[in-house]
Amino acid sequence: MTFNVEEIKGRIIRKLVQWRKWGGSHTENVLNGLPSHLRGDKLTKQALKELERDEWILSAKKTGEIHYSLNPRKSEEILQFYEKYCKNKESEF
Repeated sequence: MTFNVEEIKGRIIRKLVQWRKWGGSHTENVLNGLPSHLRGDKLTKQALKELERDEWILSAKKTGEIHYSLNPRKSEEILQFYEKYCKNKESEF
């Protein structure tokens, strides 16, 4: 199965929303929900960069790893994206 950047973004956003990782609550396990062949992939890195550039996710270097959380200031945009692209596809992932 082939994934594009938007699908990878959707998986990352879906995981963080479902885990309620907003602001100070963060996780380093954001990539664990992806298939193993995508975890270090160029598309995955691009998706993370785009989410950071758009300020949808915040990154923090903790314990030698990068931890991610959702930006509460962008919650309206993030939840609209989640409702449109992620919520109906939960059974597919």
